[in-house]
Amino acid sequence: MKTHEILDQLRFATNIQQGVSGLLEITANLAGDNQPLETLEFAGTLRREIAQIFEGVGRAILGTTQQERYRTLSELLDAASGDRFLGEEWIRPEASQKLIAMIGETASVRFSYPAAMRPCLDYTMDCAAAGRTPSISFVTPSASQSTMMSQILSILDLGGMVSMDIGWGWDRREVSETDVEVMLPPFGMPGKDDHTIPQRTLASLGLERGKIGRLLSETLAIADATEMTLGRVILATTTGAMFRMVGSETMARENLLRSDRLQAIMGVPSGMMFTNTGIPTLLVTLSPKVGRREAVRFVDLGHELVASKGRRGRFEVLPNASWADLASGGDIADRALARDVSIKEIRESNLVLVPNRYLSTGARERIDALLAKNEVAALEELVEFIRPVSISEDEGGELTLLEAMPSDIGPDGYIGEPKRAVRVGTAKYNKARNQRLIPGDVLIAVKGTVGSVALVPEGIPEENAETIWTAGQSMMILRPTRRGGIAALALYEYLSDPTVQEHIQSLAGGAVIQSIGMKDLKALPIPLPDLETLTEMHQGFQRRQEILFRIEELRKQLEDDRAACWPHRELRAAD
Repeated sequence: MKTHEILDQLRFATNIQQGVSGLLEITANLAGDNQPLETLEFAGTLRREIAQIFEGVGRAILGTTQQERYRTLSELLDAASGDRFLGEEWIRPEASQKLIAMIGETASVRFSYPAAMRPCLDYTMDCAAAGRTPSISFVTPSASQSTMMSQILSILDLGGMVSMDIGWGWDRREVSETDVEVMLPPFGMPGKDDHTIPQRTLASLGLERGKIGRLLSETLAIADATEMTLGRVILATTTGAMFRMVGSETMARENLLRSDRLQAIMGVPSGMMFTNTGIPTLLVTLSPKVGRREAVRFVDLGHELVASKGRRGRFEVLPNASWADLASGGDIADRALARDVSIKEIRESNLVLVPNRYLSTGARERIDALLAKNEVAALEELVEFIRPVSISEDEGGELTLLEAMPSDIGPDGYIGEPKRAVRVGTAKYNKARNQRLIPGDVLIAVKGTVGSVALVPEGIPEENAETIWTAGQSMMILRPTRRGGIAALALYEYLSDPTVQEHIQSLAGGAVIQSIGMKDLKALPIPLPDLETLTEMHQGFQRRQEILFRIEELRKQLEDDRAACWPHRELRAAD
């Protein structure tokens, strides 16, 4: 039967989950003990005539070759994943194939966490086709997924090739000597059950049992890979876990570097591997320790040489792209695709382990060339940093705060009158004085649209006015100091340059919402132009303001001319 024909039959079930689960259970039962339908868990919830239809579909599936059976089941699960039945437990087929190519031929492989199900099945099928019999194990905390996996293996006549274990991937009694570990942990899940975490893993993060605080699954998986394995590791994680400077995450990255096993970190665009998450992810590879490692390879798997954009704008893996070769350390001509970064440079970058930090080489080189021609100072030497705090509205408040956001930045580079108004009482108004905008301030977005920059214009409400302008939490106020010796306009012109914007965005990170760390922002090198350059820059800025004014006048003239013609004239009159 064709897959679409099977899906048509599944419509008789209450939903896709009941349909797929019932079909797998019935088909596995036919391949095994052939128990009465009414004794089966899912089949027992179906009307008998529907269960009999599924039984007919199951017989049709079992009547095909092993490869055809697997193709059919994969397509069914792809459809179920699209319906959010499997969520992140079923990754895209192209990414799965790249992962198993990274595993290669080996004696033992351990697949852990729900999302590793498809790579485990793909690898098992490849081994069966090639006549290889490595030790393969699959570890999942989900009993229902373990049952589904067993049913699929039974349908494929592969039941004896994979050992199953219900539990978390990090729950180990001893250090693993498995040749290859494939770890695809859930993202952003708090590690609450610390009794499942080995003491060695907790200690490596400086944690005590019962006092683990904010420990996320990605960080826990990284620590598990570093402390409790000896072989190769292929690990998926979020960019946030390799960027944030809080809690145990920094320590996990420090241990990763000290292990001398960190081989490569590859950036995976959103949608390329995981079907139901819109966040970009990372693939981290560890090798067995063979000596001191001096560098780590960073790779962009969204680069045009190894990926393309599909019709929906989602990145697609190019068939001839080899993730294994990219991670292994071979020569790469394009440094925007891959680059070997020294441990020293990583430490100078505050242990941030995300590819875009190190692969924006063109922008960095152009900036370095400019800096070499000028006197340079760190941003923290030139400005006062004012970080706005959140101020909530007061019911019946008589004073108004207008909070500036990136969306308020106009084409002229100035912040326009903020659209967000917060009514407050006297106490919160006085608190907001600390983040009141004054002419000559420079605003920069540090969260969300990182790098968006604007000048604060003259003529805004003065201190003690009933309405004042402040900055929203996504913005940082940069207030040039007298001792810093840089004009606000010079700072704005430099920070708003496209090359500098590219560099600033390469410093940002975060799983869902991008942000830039204060250390990176404060350390940003700023060139200090001489008086002649400042004069030229100011004159150029003024010319652009005049051009923008003329453009605005022409836009208004265009609108007026259109309004004077049919049908706009008549329709406008009708209003």
